Amino acid sequence: MDENKLERYFEIPMIIFGILVLPVLYIQMTSTNPLLRGIAFVIDILIWLAFVIEFVTMISITKDKKQYVKNNWLNLAIIVLSPPLPLRALPGFEALRIIRVLRVLRVFVVLSRGTKGFKKFYAKNSVNYVLYLTVILVFICGFIFSLFEKGKSFFDGIWWAIETVSTVGYGDIAPLTPAGRALGIVLIFLGIGFMSMLTAAISAYFVEKDSNREMKQILEKLEALSKDIEELKKSK
Repeated sequence: MDENKLERYFEIPMIIFGILVLPVLYIQMTSTNPLLRGIAFVIDILIWLAFVIEFVTMISITKDKKQYVKNNWLNLAIIVLSPPLPLRALPGFEALRIIRVLRVLRVFVVLSRGTKGFKKFYAKNSVNYVLYLTVILVFICGFIFSLFEKGKSFFDGIWWAIETVSTVGYGDIAPLTPAGRALGIVLIFLGIGFMSMLTAAISAYFVEKDSNREMKQILEKLEALSKDIEELKKSK
């Protein structure tokens, strides 16, 4: 099967598996029900296996394997750094739950890779695209923050994520747990990138708008000049 075609087949399932990380994290970190925790652990294993299957399948059919690993290093990091371990049973390893956020980041990789149609949308609507990804980033990190920080609501998490991404940092809400601080580090670096992209996209939009207006004026002047030349030729 064609490599690009197979890659597109994996896109939607991997987005679904990436989003499933959120309810699994919520159950594992808040629920005391053994049955629910058992179900979450099984789903956790299935999510991890999905990433393994995709990576192994893709690297087995690609011709340039080194280049594939270089372009998909995040996929490999997800597999190596986020195995489905029963962390509650491992003293001192509770903070490693933050590593599972790597699987959620896989959603952004898939979205940025996209299909041809989505790439066309991105080319024409870069501002919408970057804004869309920024909103997703804020909601995901806000949700995870509310899981890591006891006593913080989902709204508190969203407020903290917006403060962090926008680099405002009022300081009224701050992470206190190791996992929350690790999430903050990830969000700071991602936030700087996304806000830079958003600023650049907005600037490019207005520059392109001005360029189109100037080009339209130039074309109108050329058209008028062409008509004047035609009239001069006729008068001769």
